[in-house]
Amino acid sequence: MEASANIVVVDHTHVERVHRLLDTYTPELSVRLLNSLNEGQASLEAIDHVLNQRGAVAEARYVTAGVSGARTSYRLSDGRRIYVKWIRPVRLPHTCADCRFNNETDCQEGFYGLRLYRSREDGYLVGICRQRMDLCLPLAEFNRSRLADEILAFRHAEHVRLTKDATTSAPSPAEEKE
Repeated sequence: MEASANIVVVDHTHVERVHRLLDTYTPELSVRLLNSLNEGQASLEAIDHVLNQRGAVAEARYVTAGVSGARTSYRLSDGRRIYVKWIRPVRLPHTCADCRFNNETDCQEGFYGLRLYRSREDGYLVGICRQRMDLCLPLAEFNRSRLADEILAFRHAEHVRLTKDATTSAPSPAEEKE
């Protein structure tokens, strides 16, 4: 059975908690460090601090075209691998363009991807934004919608761009935010 731990590293007061987890549990436990969007730079710096203390070396960067979530794989000095999740500034070109939440305060997550909800009245609904539940559509309707077309086109265009721009070095979480 596989197990994983996702840890939000709020600031430097959480550094020891991360070390405790890494020291206590087997290397087979998949550990993913997440920054606190509310705490911003303090959270990113705390993650960098953990990585530096553990002698972490970036191994790989995983980016999914068309969504804001991404992660970087690090190898620690003891050989253990951990991941750091980070948010890229991704917005849908049409749907997000005129949205009242399209700013760094109200929409820190950007377009994270599709979310599936279950409604007693409408069955399964597809959502594209945690801020805009008015954009949720029943699954069959979503599949025929301009939203689905926009997401597919955006994902394809970003895949082409990311493939062209691919680099081998992975920035630290703090550098990624800059």
